[in-house]
Amino acid sequence: MSRDILAVDVGTTALKLAVFSQDLEKRCEASRRYDVNVYSGGRADIEPAKWWQALRECCAEVSEFLGPVGVLALSVTTPGLVPMAEDGTALGPAILFFDGRSHAQARAIREIVGEEKFLQETCNLPVSGGSSLCSILWIRENQPDVWAATANFGHTNTHVVKRLTGNWAIDPSTVSITGLYNSARNDLTWNVDVLDLAGIPVGKLPELMQSYEPAGTIRPEMASELGLPGDCVVLCGGNDAALAALSGGITEPGDINNICGTCEITSVCVDRPVHSPNFNIRCHVIPGRWLTFFVLNTGGKALEWFHTIFCADMAEAYFYDDYIPSVLRGFFDSESRDKRDATLPEYVPFLGGSRYSLEQLKASFSGVTLETTREDMLLSLIRGNARYHGKHLEEVAKLVKLGRKVTTTGGGAKIPGYLDVKKRWTGDFEYQYQDQSSLTGAAILGQFFFAKKYDRVAAVR
Repeated sequence: MSRDILAVDVGTTALKLAVFSQDLEKRCEASRRYDVNVYSGGRADIEPAKWWQALRECCAEVSEFLGPVGVLALSVTTPGLVPMAEDGTALGPAILFFDGRSHAQARAIREIVGEEKFLQETCNLPVSGGSSLCSILWIRENQPDVWAATANFGHTNTHVVKRLTGNWAIDPSTVSITGLYNSARNDLTWNVDVLDLAGIPVGKLPELMQSYEPAGTIRPEMASELGLPGDCVVLCGGNDAALAALSGGITEPGDINNICGTCEITSVCVDRPVHSPNFNIRCHVIPGRWLTFFVLNTGGKALEWFHTIFCADMAEAYFYDDYIPSVLRGFFDSESRDKRDATLPEYVPFLGGSRYSLEQLKASFSGVTLETTREDMLLSLIRGNARYHGKHLEEVAKLVKLGRKVTTTGGGAKIPGYLDVKKRWTGDFEYQYQDQSSLTGAAILGQFFFAKKYDRVAAVR
């Protein structure tokens, strides 16, 4: 009997899963949303128990399709830093990428290690939330009991894999922007100099392995709980954005990917670890490739905020399906759009801070007058987000030759008129939408496993 692939995407605000054949035919799909915790002071985290509840419910929904599953492949939000006991039990909530609690730790460790060393070896400067190094240091300073009890600090896939298999694991695509990994070499080694200077024992970190490698076989009790076969192999898994890039064929230098989700991410594939203080470098899930990783913490989240503040009179479905498309259509169909563009308020897009600043940056509108409408404000917000990503592509274009096509995915990219937004304010590229790409990327990891060919995606596609 041919075995299937269970792809599980543990996202920031929802868990999705699907069963695929080895030819990537999708047999079924299920999803569950959950809430993240956002506190005053910019803190953001989530209880891992919400991931497990969503996983159990989704597996139950598609139970009739789980019998032939031979491998489970993970796509995960990153970092989702979880302090864990020896058995994988979470000792606290998972700290998310847009968390703002550890700016002081980021500033201090940059001074101790040196920014140039970070950029040359780890390819990334530590920042609050996005860099697990800073979150670990915050826990040590503010939660000494948690620090002392922690057997391993891992990411979302570490926690899920440990609970499923009993084994510790983490991969380069999720760990490469922590400030702790040798991302430039990408040789499955921690940076011992940074660890020593930070005072973090290497024993508190998981085993490094590639995303497509087997982390272990599912434990009998977990197989029974989820309805999976007892011989199901669990792969280490990888970062959702890197897997979205993989599914879109973003594997050659100059290929571009854009994800319009809760946060918005633009990535460019490179064959050498270029670095900059203005963006992250993430190791790809295939060897010999890296991805520039440029994140706006509040992409789709900014639209949610706008709906809550400016359009509370509208139902959510109407806001996304009718109102935003009508505003965009009114702008792009107008012969005076250039004149209107010039008079829109300016929007600085840091509602959720910035992953690249030691300061807690904030968003702002300027140039607002008594004639400014809420439609103008919405266009301003959308334009500001798009221009922000355009600046990244301009910087990377000075380092590598960019292709002409941008593969785009996520809920925001489905909004009618959004691709016109990208072309006008992000860059004159050819935008191509692709659906459910992080799930498909996880399924491709399953293909790698079954084909036993790990060196290049072309080997199995």
